[in-house]
Amino acid sequence: MDQQSQINVLAEARSYIGVKWRHRGRSRFGIDCLGLVVKALEAGGVAMRDRLDYSRTPHLDGLEREMVEHFGAAVDDMQPCDVVLMAWEGGEPSHVGLIADGPDSLHLIHSYSEISVTEHCIDDAWMRRIVRVYRP
Repeated sequence: MDQQSQINVLAEARSYIGVKWRHRGRSRFGIDCLGLVVKALEAGGVAMRDRLDYSRTPHLDGLEREMVEHFGAAVDDMQPCDVVLMAWEGGEPSHVGLIADGPDSLHLIHSYSEISVTEHCIDDAWMRRIVRVYRP
């Protein structure tokens, strides 16, 4: 992905900050984690199949398989615009977000049901949740 595409992806993702989380949402009235990734990547020219037939347990609906089909094998490092697959403690991978460049460290932008679309530093707790990194 070229630099302008990266700028477009992160600008689009950041334009959703504060939008409420909504299961299968794809608008500024509500968006879920996968919807945010799809919309942001689209702004950077990366087409991603946008499935809307997943349940509230997306790991059972092939979330990880979808990531591999779209992006190929996981990578070992993180850089801005990478897509991260996350799991809650003791659970299966069921959440996705985008890596962003922050002022002094990498950040995570994601639609989080506990808050809304948010951007924050990747602290140790969030780092433990990241199970795979994919590069569009």
